[in-house]
Amino acid sequence: MSLLSEKKDQPLVEEIVVLIPEARLHRRRRWLRTGLIVLLVSAVVLLVSLYIGGLGNRSTTPPSPNSVSTQSSVAPLPVGTVINASSVTAIQMFTATRGVAIATFWNKIFTTIKNSYLTTTVNGGTSWRITGVLPTGSWYPSVLGAEQIAFVSAREGYIAQPAPRGPLFTSNGGRTWKSVAFPGESPSMSLFKGELVVSAERCPTGLVGTNRCVTHLGTFPLGSLTPTSDTVIPSLLAGSTKVTPRVLALSGSIGLAVEDSAIIATSDSGASWRRVTNPCPGEGPGEVQLASDSRWYMLCGRGVGMMKAYNWLYKTADSGRTWTLVAKGSPLRNIGAGNIGPYAVNAFGVSSDGQEMWINGGPGFLEVSSDGGRQWQFAGTIGAKTNITGPYFVSVGHEVWMPIEFGACSSD
Repeated sequence: MSLLSEKKDQPLVEEIVVLIPEARLHRRRRWLRTGLIVLLVSAVVLLVSLYIGGLGNRSTTPPSPNSVSTQSSVAPLPVGTVINASSVTAIQMFTATRGVAIATFWNKIFTTIKNSYLTTTVNGGTSWRITGVLPTGSWYPSVLGAEQIAFVSAREGYIAQPAPRGPLFTSNGGRTWKSVAFPGESPSMSLFKGELVVSAERCPTGLVGTNRCVTHLGTFPLGSLTPTSDTVIPSLLAGSTKVTPRVLALSGSIGLAVEDSAIIATSDSGASWRRVTNPCPGEGPGEVQLASDSRWYMLCGRGVGMMKAYNWLYKTADSGRTWTLVAKGSPLRNIGAGNIGPYAVNAFGVSSDGQEMWINGGPGFLEVSSDGGRQWQFAGTIGAKTNITGPYFVSVGHEVWMPIEFGACSSD
């Protein structure tokens, strides 16, 4: 019985031996099918991610860094979208909490503007809500951005366009825009008592900044698209080879213009001009802040390299007839009055009462004064860790904001 049992079991072992290779073959086929499916899925995911990341919209010929074109194929964000301050390039505050700004979205290598928006804030600049989309090509951030927007409210105001086009006006928070008939390079504009005063430098093609250029100052009633006055800023150096006069500062009907180292001022929106003293020692005029019709501040500087400079701060209480030295600084140790740091100045700001002042000397070099500029203190590590630097300050009361180059907004 036992022998017969052994003979019956033997064929079962042989069958197992034959089936083992077949099982391995089936398993390998399953692995191959699974691997092929995984490979195809991965390829699809990679292609989709690349397209969403921007490669699908990339132009075959990348634009130059100075291009003002926009990628019209990129759909703008809808009105009402809330964004953070990382894209703010120009700002105007009405109160410590409320203001307007232009937010600009670039491509990844900062060569092309995708879309720009008019936005508002009600929390001091922490977040911004889109109220309108700017027309294609109508905005390109400038180091003079502080004077390139002028609003009386979140709904009504002007923005400067790249030359040679004139400003744009909106009365509905940027939902629609109208062209203002005042062409040229517009480095400054100001709203005062219901009127816009805007400068425009007009030059022959390709000769911007030469002595063949002419600078105009125009006045517009709020909402008007044509000027009620258009005056030419007179040359102080007629017949010379010097460059044309350019606007140095503008606040309402008060304006300062400079030609080489000579300064002229107007108090009637350009209808008449008079020469004023240039306090800067052996240098052209520096950064100017017009705190009121008669009280002005001028920060002069002479660079010595490596982001260092000699600095002088002057003030006038009689519209530029006489100037008083408030403080000065030097790259040398223990030399100077008022402890102004030894940094080359990128931006200079003054509060409306003339007591609070700010100097941006580059990444990590922010100085503040709370006594009218007599004494200055280094503002710790603000900017040092995040490379904060901006072209100008905006202040309301003792609050200050700074749009940061290539977007973002810093406040103090």
